[in-house]
Formats: sequence, structure tokens, C-alpha cells
Amino acid sequence: MLPFFLQLLGFGQTPLGGGLCGSLLEGRDLPLDQQPAGFWYALLFMLLLAGQLAYGGILLLSRLLEPTPTSQRGLARVGVYVALPLLLAFLLTRLTGLPTPGPLGWQWGERAGLDLLGLLMVGATLGALGLMWRASVARPQSS
Repeated sequence: MLPFFLQLLGFGQTPLGGGLCGSLLEGRDLPLDQQPAGFWYALLFMLLLAGQLAYGGILLLSRLLEPTPTSQRGLARVGVYVALPLLLAFLLTRLTGLPTPGPLGWQWGERAGLDLLGLLMVGATLGALGLMWRASVARPQSS
């Protein structure tokens, strides 16, 4: 849940930077077909962060159901699959760019820049990915 709440800091253009979704509000007066690549990247990241937030809520509520060790491992494996798309999208948008819609159809978007808030968010996601991976392969302890 931390990356979603860290992104809320980015909307005010804090000294940390705009984060993954900071450019979502920059061109709000433009029609959709004239939006820059950063708008589409930010929209993608907001959807991915919303998925992470929903998964975090499910993780918190699952403790009320007293899950078995097998179902806990399965739920942790889902966490790995939730974190991987965000990391992959981050790498692709920073290294090569992604295709975005434009006035003449799909075009290749430019690479996005790095900022401190974006790196903090990806670092938190990477840490969560490591914890979820570790929990998904853990063997139950016999007592």
C-alpha cells in the first residue's frame, strides 16, 4: 500500500518529484489524442498502483479468515504477480518508452525521466516483491 500513498505526495509537485503519476494532471485541458506520453504512462501506473492497493487490502482482510499455510503461500504468490507488472512498466518507460495513442494513431512514446519519489515507490514495490517471493516459497514449519 505504501507506493499508492507515496504517489499522493507527488500530485503537489513536492521536492521529491512527481512520482510515477505526476504528469497525469499536467495536460488536463488537452484532448485525449493530444496528451503527451507522460500522461499515458501516469495513467498506466495509477491503474497498477490501484491494483497494488486492492491487493494490500485483501492481504489485510485475509488475516481475519485465518488462512491455512498453503493458502497463505498462494496469496503471497499473487503478490508477486501484482508487483511484477509495475516493475516491468517502470523499466520499459525509463529505458525505451512505450507505444501511446496520438492524433495519427499509435506512436512510440519518449522515455520518462527519473525522480526521487518514483525511485522510492519502485524500491518499496521491489521490497514487497522480495517479501512476497520469500513467503510464497516458504515451507510450513512442523511443530
